Amino acid sequence: MGFFVKFLIAALVIAVMLPFTFLKGKDGKPLMSINDLKGPDLSLPKIPTGISAPDSAAGSAGKDTIYQWKDAEGVTQFTSSPPPAGVDYTSKGYDPNMNLIQSVKVKSEPESGSNSEAETLAQSQSRKEKTSSIGNPYSPEKVEKLFDDAHNIEKLLNDRMKQQEAAIGQ
Repeated sequence: MGFFVKFLIAALVIAVMLPFTFLKGKDGKPLMSINDLKGPDLSLPKIPTGISAPDSAAGSAGKDTIYQWKDAEGVTQFTSSPPPAGVDYTSKGYDPNMNLIQSVKVKSEPESGSNSEAETLAQSQSRKEKTSSIGNPYSPEKVEKLFDDAHNIEKLLNDRMKQQEAAIGQ
């Protein structure tokens, strides 16, 4: 075993030395030299110093500024380029990495300790009516189905884990 370890160490040393000595390029020089060896760059990244305000009227050009104006027929237009000369417009700068959709706030009701099924169903129905009257973009039925599916997947995964543990013999 000791001979094998010594042989592997010798082979490793020879493999490291080959590009510096015997292996030659097309020009006849060794493939590598000691000057080619460099350590990693450990300097800090450059941080930009000037950041433009997103709501400035003169915002940055292109995709970061939206122009709103009305055309000759009175239709409101939204564009990323300025409107024709002589047209009144407003501009709004935005951060393209920011979420532009505002969330819907729904007041939650405090849960009581013990509810019958009828009370729970009534509360669920009233919650559905309240969220749909607010203009919630998500269907309550689909959200409930999503939660049910997630619980079913969790149950399935737990069952599979128990089967695997039983098969292994733990």
